[in-house]
Amino acid sequence: METKRHSINLEARNRALITGVEKVTDSSPAAINMVTSEGPLSVRGSEIKINSFSVADGTLSFEGKIDRIEYASAKKPLLRRIFK
Repeated sequence: METKRHSINLEARNRALITGVEKVTDSSPAAINMVTSEGPLSVRGSEIKINSFSVADGTLSFEGKIDRIEYASAKKPLLRRIFK
């Protein structure tokens, strides 16, 4: 399986194109949560609307007022957290 190249193109905080998207896990006017080839990614804002999403290409296009784009950090394994 080939990993899709990941990039984020943001225009004026109100329009974006993200590549390398494997799936959209949740979508609402306030947020979009997705899994990218670089890990889980969340977009927060208001009036967010997905314009297009192609699973084949891994591209997601959306618009709205974008306040935050954030990657989820991976948790350390349980044993590593217990035995610091």
